[in-house]
Amino acid sequence: MYIHPHKLDHPPIIYSLCPQHLHNKRTKNQGLLHRYSIQVDNTSHQRDRSELERTKMAKRVPFSLLLVLLVGGFHAATASVEETCASATAKHKDLESFCVTTLQAAPGSATADAHGLAVIATNLTLANYTEAVATIKDLQRRGGWPEPAQAALATCRQRYLEAQNVVHSAIHALATGQKQAYVADMGVVRKAPVDCQGAFGKIGGGAAAAAEKEGSLLLKVNDDAQALTTLDVLIVLSL
Repeated sequence: MYIHPHKLDHPPIIYSLCPQHLHNKRTKNQGLLHRYSIQVDNTSHQRDRSELERTKMAKRVPFSLLLVLLVGGFHAATASVEETCASATAKHKDLESFCVTTLQAAPGSATADAHGLAVIATNLTLANYTEAVATIKDLQRRGGWPEPAQAALATCRQRYLEAQNVVHSAIHALATGQKQAYVADMGVVRKAPVDCQGAFGKIGGGAAAAAEKEGSLLLKVNDDAQALTTLDVLIVLSL
């Protein structure tokens, strides 16, 4: 028997410390602890294996799925340019090849839908008109042209500059879903190359030869501008 040495007012607490009893209790507790440890280890091992399997699957499945999506998306996007052009130029087959080659060369067309291609085509027109203005300015800087030819160049420059502003309006109309407003704007834009080429055609007399030469320098510029604006309208109307 053992008496706890507490200095209290109540009687001391008495503990029984039989050696055999302590040994049996310690052995029992160690057995329980050993079985619990084995169970925890097995559970932890199974959890680790499950985590490993899930990690392996996570590495395999998303990659395969991503590959399918990328390949599928590529074919869908490639078909989008051809299908959009075929639909838009159904009644203007002479523009179909021009449509496909022009859009496929434009950045972003590989992942754009039909509406996105309409935006790209309109932006190409804006870039084309900006380049036309630069070409006209360069011709004016060269000098040496007869006065009628200089007047024709001035007309071309003015028409293309005005058209540039209208293209911005058309882009806004397209972005806000105003199809008829877009068509009306692009009709105004398309008049710029027509008016430019017509300005040289009106020149006669001795200046006609010089005007014809200068006008021929802008012929491709005007032809491309007309083709692009026509294509823009056809794509938007097909949406």
